Amino acid sequence: MATWPSTLPSPNMSGYQGENGAKVLRTDFDSGPARQRLRFTNCPDDLTVNWKFSASQMAIFKAFFTNDINSGVDYFLITLNIGNGLLEYEARFVSGKYQYQILPGMNWIVTAKLDVKG
Repeated sequence: MATWPSTLPSPNMSGYQGENGAKVLRTDFDSGPARQRLRFTNCPDDLTVNWKFSASQMAIFKAFFTNDINSGVDYFLITLNIGNGLLEYEARFVSGKYQYQILPGMNWIVTAKLDVKG
């Protein structure tokens, strides 16, 4: 399994946002209380993160994304905080996508949604 390159920074704390995996199935009725039950015992969390990269770091990121994790299809190891402190988790890019924006000075902001096995 690939590991997040040590030459790339950790995600920024601003914009860091998570959502627990949907393990519950809910059935609403015309009258009376809705019924809820567990559908899964383990479900990945969704985590929205962003990174600020220099031009050279952006090139490293794109090579990692394309070559090491199969254009975002494969899981990789990355240190994240999903409520238990900084720990290493398996993560992958949701739908193999990320967004990027260039900033003054040839810096880049990359934003992505990750599936995180917690």
